[in-house]
Amino acid sequence: MKHQGTDRAPDHRLAILLFRLALLFPCALALLPSPAQASPAALIPREQSKPSATVARANYIVTGLDSLSACAEEIFTLALSGKMERAARKLDALKRNAAAFDYIQDEASSILLPRLGRTIADLEKAIAARNRLDTMLYSNRITLIAATVQVPFKPSLPTEVSLLDYNGRELEIWSEVKKLDKLSNIVIRMHLAWQTLMPKLIEQNGIKELRRFSDIMGHLETARMPEEYGRLSRQVLSETDLMKYLFVKTPK
Repeated sequence: MKHQGTDRAPDHRLAILLFRLALLFPCALALLPSPAQASPAALIPREQSKPSATVARANYIVTGLDSLSACAEEIFTLALSGKMERAARKLDALKRNAAAFDYIQDEASSILLPRLGRTIADLEKAIAARNRLDTMLYSNRITLIAATVQVPFKPSLPTEVSLLDYNGRELEIWSEVKKLDKLSNIVIRMHLAWQTLMPKLIEQNGIKELRRFSDIMGHLETARMPEEYGRLSRQVLSETDLMKYLFVKTPK
């Protein structure tokens, strides 16, 4: 879809850049402008660009992506605990959630939707093969895609929280297979997201959350054994759940 005029072009290019960087380097968003600087207008059809329609559509998309991410997280958790039959049943709900975004026809979605579709296809194959680790890997990747595409729509939950959540699950995956090089790289990525999240926590009076997660990050820095990373991954996920509540319940 082509937009008239040139005023929207920078926002459009920024959205695409955010998608590419977040998918290739999961915490690269921490080095880019804040979500508030990426206008959702670039991804809204011109006929719906009135303020009220733009806000309503942005909220609808964010809510839908939250549902998609929640389905993917549930599949991850089921696979983690070895409940592959239940994961297979949950896949249908995830595919229905993903289908809701087929109507978005713009340049940014031309990058996102094929990647999402391929990842869902890989997930379906992993579930059919009863491959736990691949099921965890692909379902978690879907949460990353969902978090990335939300950025221009200004979700109430900072993208950094979603990225830390995603990386917490990555720690669970790679600690199980004892890949220390992967685990150390994940911690580096987490530091990038954490550095940009800290001032946002302070703005929300999340001092307790900041102290607790800083302590976890300190332990991750000194971790040497896969078992340590695995234990800390569960603490990461517990704390990101608390952060989600903090940002959702506190008006901006």
